[in-house]
Amino acid sequence: MGRKYKKSKSTSNHIRGKKGSQFRAELRGIDLEKVLIVSIDAAKFYQKVMVCNYFGDVLLEPMFFGVNKKGISSLHEKLQKIKAKVEAKRIFVGIEATGHYYEDIVRELEALKYVVTIINAATTYEERAGALNWSKTDDLDLDAIAQVIIQNKGTENKLPQGKYQELLTLTRARRNEVRKRSRVKVEIRTLMDKIWREFQGHVLVNGNTPTKVELFSDFWGKSSLFFMKHFPHPEDILSMDEEGIRALSVKHNLKLRDSTIRNLLYVARESLCKPKETVRPELLLLKMALQNIEYLNENIKVLEKEIEKVLLETDGRLLLSIPGIGVITAAEFYSEVGDLSNFEHAGQIIKKAGTNPIVIQSGGLQGFHGKISKQGNKNLRFIVYTIGKSLAQHNKDLRSYYNKLRDRGKHQRKAYIALGNKFIRIAFSMLKNRIVYETKDESYEYLKMMKEKLRHTKMKDFYQLISAA
Repeated sequence: MGRKYKKSKSTSNHIRGKKGSQFRAELRGIDLEKVLIVSIDAAKFYQKVMVCNYFGDVLLEPMFFGVNKKGISSLHEKLQKIKAKVEAKRIFVGIEATGHYYEDIVRELEALKYVVTIINAATTYEERAGALNWSKTDDLDLDAIAQVIIQNKGTENKLPQGKYQELLTLTRARRNEVRKRSRVKVEIRTLMDKIWREFQGHVLVNGNTPTKVELFSDFWGKSSLFFMKHFPHPEDILSMDEEGIRALSVKHNLKLRDSTIRNLLYVARESLCKPKETVRPELLLLKMALQNIEYLNENIKVLEKEIEKVLLETDGRLLLSIPGIGVITAAEFYSEVGDLSNFEHAGQIIKKAGTNPIVIQSGGLQGFHGKISKQGNKNLRFIVYTIGKSLAQHNKDLRSYYNKLRDRGKHQRKAYIALGNKFIRIAFSMLKNRIVYETKDESYEYLKMMKEKLRHTKMKDFYQLISAA
């Protein structure tokens, strides 16, 4: 890497950094009696709100309101009446991030010029626990949310918007489809164990040495899926000879080798599976599962095409210049991090991911770094780990850093996290300065790498996007 990616420093001098400085600036010199705290507990149907001042004096008892035009308008009117009555100078609104139910409320209140703090559900849980109250009711949640606002423990101040929101929706949807596909794949393997166990591989014993032999190099490849769909039982295979299977291969472009055809017939003859008639339920379930795989594969393909299109319209495309970072990984990281203007330095993103090591120190001793905090965005944390793993394998510049960590005795998973954190610092600098990755690898070819990574975009379209940026 020819360029040295510098770590930017925070300009705030508050003990809680930028967030603390902003909160201090809002409150300094103001009569706290005239500061309104609005806590909202969001749910699917029943939303509840409470208003108090900075000292906790209740000005509006907990009440329900509807998430529609009438409900939001009524809430706004009540807040404005309270504001006029106490001559409030500041209004702080806090809402717990409950599923996705809070998003409409945040968007509508922001349109009415309220600044809304989004609060992690774990934070309100800890607030209740800190009060030694193990009950959970709507009113207790409102109390906890109010205390979180007063203590400035909220997490986000804005919902992701524009391209960030598009990518966030698309990448999370894709990940969900991939997880569904993984579960269906396990189901298919289990069904094939019951229908024709050896289809996934059989063992040849030479002397006392067992050797596993697979019928197909890729169990989820075209040939394997074809036979599972049309000839899933040994009786189906034995109804044909070598010439019949070879003709089938040519007709459907399966490209089967003669050795594969002979192996397929051998395994079918030697199989100890149940007669086809007795596994009819399993065959029906297999047919349905294979249809699911086709459906999920098509969904994932459509989502990946759209993700690539949207990513190339953002600065997130700069991340594609890093060896080991593909379209999906770049899109997931870029969307989960969100607008970089919310961060002063890369360490804040690391903390958001929860991959920051916990520092254990007491009594003036030097202290040490323990486990990672895991107190951030779990989706971003998973991506950071995945990125570290990919860079360790595919990035020649950063592989040496990974190897140093391993040589020092760092566990493999911890080394992946550390490498992922290093990536965050590099990515932060690249995105802030809008620069591409620079490497010492002489075999690195930027445009060639782009061509390999972009599966749904023609290079001429990519050039136009780059020149227009």
